Amino acid sequence: MKTHFAPPERASQAGIEHDFNMFSDLGQVNDLINALPIIAAVLNEHRQIVYANKSLLQAMGLAAYDDLIGKRPGELINCIHATEMPAGCGTSESCSVCGAVNAIQDCLKTNKKIVNECRITTRGENGVSLDFKITASPFHFEQHRFVVLSFEDIANEKRRQVLERLFFHDIINTAGGLRGFIEILETTDDPAEQKEFTKIACRLSEVLVEEIVSQRELLAAESGTLTATFTSVDIADLIVDVIHQIKYHQVSEGIKIINLNSHQPIDLKTDAVLLKRVLLNMLKNAVEASEKGMEVSVGTNNHESHLEIWVKNETLIPREVQLQIFQRSFSTKDQARGIGTYSIKMFTEQYLKGKVSFVSTEDTKTVFSVFLPKN
Repeated sequence: MKTHFAPPERASQAGIEHDFNMFSDLGQVNDLINALPIIAAVLNEHRQIVYANKSLLQAMGLAAYDDLIGKRPGELINCIHATEMPAGCGTSESCSVCGAVNAIQDCLKTNKKIVNECRITTRGENGVSLDFKITASPFHFEQHRFVVLSFEDIANEKRRQVLERLFFHDIINTAGGLRGFIEILETTDDPAEQKEFTKIACRLSEVLVEEIVSQRELLAAESGTLTATFTSVDIADLIVDVIHQIKYHQVSEGIKIINLNSHQPIDLKTDAVLLKRVLLNMLKNAVEASEKGMEVSVGTNNHESHLEIWVKNETLIPREVQLQIFQRSFSTKDQARGIGTYSIKMFTEQYLKGKVSFVSTEDTKTVFSVFLPKN
């Protein structure tokens, strides 16, 4: 079997059953692993589960060990990449950046305890994003190598980090800029300057409110309490509004934003608030990825069954980043900011009934697209 990363070979069914029976007969080991307050499993050297504690069974809603032994972690959790290759979990290109697979591989290679963070998106209509701290510890028994793998849910910690980053960095920066313009207003007697600075201060206050509201909507979306309201929306006007708003954001300084839409009215039934949030994130990400003097463009492609709205910038995304782009906690900026592309995908696919994709090559540069159905 082919693989893009970890070895594809698996143990025989007889070998898996032998290992399971071996651990089942070790009463003290059973008591120890079941006493652990976190999810834990014993893996063979082919990354297959041969034993697990009751916490893992309960977390997966399984009644018996028969439903999990022989599977690899991603196959048990229903990772979206676990079925991309015939050999399963660990063998796709995306697996090369998986914290769990890397922890297991490094543990087997170095015979040392390895701790990694792991982001997993599950399959299903509304895929769930999971954040774990993975600990892989070597264990030798009867001349065989095993790995004791434990999972600690750190999703709440990641959400807290994101909120802290936003409130203590982004929002404070915007509030600081607003205060600066107000101070200038207090020192000038020129009516023209007062009018211009007042206009900018009003826009900054709107940006500040938008930052706060966006987090409220994101938390509601993740908890399932957000409701989309579909009305007729003029997409051309919405794009102009989004561009106008991002121009006053600090990250846009020195970046030229071009509207390549035809400006002809494009009516579409959608949720204007959520779509605006998606486009703002797309445009903000493109601007943040650009250097001063570069261009960012926005446009539409009006297809028969759907409307495509795209944002393009000139900076290429490295391949290892592309493989993780829509995961909740992943960010190229720092560990607490992985929320922009994740929210774009969640709002679009779970609430606007659309699709999101991107390409990043020398020929196309980087283009993020949102596809919204017309029906």
